[in-house]
Amino acid sequence: MTFGRIGLAFVTLAAVLAGAGCTTGDDPGPPVPVDPGVIYAQMCARCHGNDGRGDAEIKKTLPVRNFHDPVFQQKATTDEIVRVVMAGKGQMPAFGASLSVPKMQALSGYVRRLGASGGP
Repeated sequence: MTFGRIGLAFVTLAAVLAGAGCTTGDDPGPPVPVDPGVIYAQMCARCHGNDGRGDAEIKKTLPVRNFHDPVFQQKATTDEIVRVVMAGKGQMPAFGASLSVPKMQALSGYVRRLGASGGP
């Protein structure tokens, strides 16, 4: 074997070993059920309260949406709620980078049901 062939064999072996066991990371993994109540508790309840009426202390300094407000219940659509969750509104931060569209849609439905009911 000449030096050129040894070098080529070494480079080929190194390339094969470097790629062994590597993945592209594109595998999304198994589907996980979305629990909008957990998302709400983690991302919304601090300001909007566990019952959707707004945290009393936060409401002293910030305008916080009361999900039980009849006007909100009549006018708010799932798409509008998703847009607000995605982009934020006023002092509410945007969650579009943190939540997938299906999670935002599930959260939107949860918010509408929360406001229509007496609580969570």
